[in-house]
Amino acid sequence: MELKKLMTAVTVQVALLDELLALLERETVEMGDINIEAMTITNLAKEELHKKIAEHTPVMQQVISNMAVREGLSSGTSFGVIAKHLAKKGIKELHDKQEQLIKTGNRIQGVAAMNREIAERFASTISTSLNLITRLINQSNVYGSSGGYQQRQTGAVMINREA
Repeated sequence: MELKKLMTAVTVQVALLDELLALLERETVEMGDINIEAMTITNLAKEELHKKIAEHTPVMQQVISNMAVREGLSSGTSFGVIAKHLAKKGIKELHDKQEQLIKTGNRIQGVAAMNREIAERFASTISTSLNLITRLINQSNVYGSSGGYQQRQTGAVMINREA
């Protein structure tokens, strides 16, 4: 019975992580397309998914703890140790699910790191562009009385919304 509960909990966890991976991959495409509206929707979906994962985590921890105790292990035993312990007894399904979780987790880390890099480069590019525009505005040409253009500093200043 405990094994069935653990398999169910792990299956739910795998599904949640697969959904997160799909959202992150979608976000990568949206950032590449600079689709701000779609990125906003994806961020909301990620927040909702984060809540689901946070709600499922205590359930997963409790089922793992119960299974560990049932197998004569410490209640604080990790999922990986339990999976290896059961694999030695011939129950390999849990070990396969653990491998799937690890692979999905590694892919999530990779895509998240790539998205972070894209976002940082985008922010840097925007910052550089705004600085250039500000300098151009502050050094506008003014037609002078001598009949030529004169360089004068103007009072234009761009203010960052976050400041």
